[in-house]
Amino acid sequence: MTRFILLYFLAFSAWTAHAQSVKATKATRAFSSLGKPVRTKTPLYAAIQPLAVKGISSSVPSIPSAVTTPMVVQTSSKQRDEKTLNPANPTVNVANPALVGSIRTKPYLLPIDRAAVKGSYPLGISDRKTTHIIFPARIQEFDAGTDYVLAQIPETVRNVLRIKANPKATAFCRADSGRETNMTVMTEDGGFYSFLVRYQDEPEVLNINMANNLSADEYTSRTLGINRATTITLTASATATNGTPPVSDLLYQCQRIADRKAFIRNIGASTMRISNLLTGIYVADKVMYMQFTIRNDSQIDYEVDFVKFYVRDKDVLKRMAAQEVELKPHAHYPESFTLLRAKAERTVVYALPLTTITEDKIIDVELYEKNGGRHMRYQIEADVVLLAKPL
Repeated sequence: MTRFILLYFLAFSAWTAHAQSVKATKATRAFSSLGKPVRTKTPLYAAIQPLAVKGISSSVPSIPSAVTTPMVVQTSSKQRDEKTLNPANPTVNVANPALVGSIRTKPYLLPIDRAAVKGSYPLGISDRKTTHIIFPARIQEFDAGTDYVLAQIPETVRNVLRIKANPKATAFCRADSGRETNMTVMTEDGGFYSFLVRYQDEPEVLNINMANNLSADEYTSRTLGINRATTITLTASATATNGTPPVSDLLYQCQRIADRKAFIRNIGASTMRISNLLTGIYVADKVMYMQFTIRNDSQIDYEVDFVKFYVRDKDVLKRMAAQEVELKPHAHYPESFTLLRAKAERTVVYALPLTTITEDKIIDVELYEKNGGRHMRYQIEADVVLLAKPL
């Protein structure tokens, strides 16, 4: 009985919809023949989808539905990973795309961005010659990937590393072996240096001074888009004193500021085609960072003797002793800034103790040339110091 009622209901609904459609068609033709606008009425009954009732035969014809069911598209985990870890994404430059692509099945994979990668130096060593590497600070820790590398730190000179190949490692000492190992050196000032070591019968370089490689490090790292920081934070040795951040942190901040645009104008000094201009002041963690642009427009190199900062009285009356306090920099970047070539320009950042001065005091900046007379000296007043920006 239930089946009979359901079939009757479906047939009656279909017949009613068909009758209304025929009626509307006749009315349309009649009004069209008279040239009058046609008005159609919305049918009272819509087509009804067959109900999925248990026990009804599948031979019952289904009626087309006017309602379209939206299709749900599911995204696989692989597609999500490709969207998130796509190396072409401008916000993420994946440093190891081959490795990331091989393990993308893991849902919570964090890529290594190029900005987090520190570069390595290629180094050739021999078992018959000793290679010397000179670092800017005392060596704190050394590690080699295998015992193929023999290294020694002299007791009297703690910033020099002597390296040779282990003559017993015959597999490594063959010129055509193609074997490679790595070596890392950490210094007390927070320096971190990585080397890729290969065997060479006749090493091309035997003596290396790492302090003179900063310009090449900066240029190459900027081109590759990798980490340009020359130092890291060594928590075991570089501890803060009197609230001052570690030297490694200071150097990192100085390096960041060196890349920023100038926002202070017309404060500085110029003499004999040498100019020293203050271009920015920043403040963070009880430290004041001063950004300078030093330019040499002459044909003679400028060798820096020293740069000093003093807090002095602005106006000194006669028969009154002038009070001055030297501000000794905690750090400066670049660390190897001692020479400015002819027709060259350098941006230098000094990290100074944070101090606020009153209106009757100034900060004196002195830049002296070694064995020369192109000295510069100028004043920074209190209202200029107040222009400092936070980091």
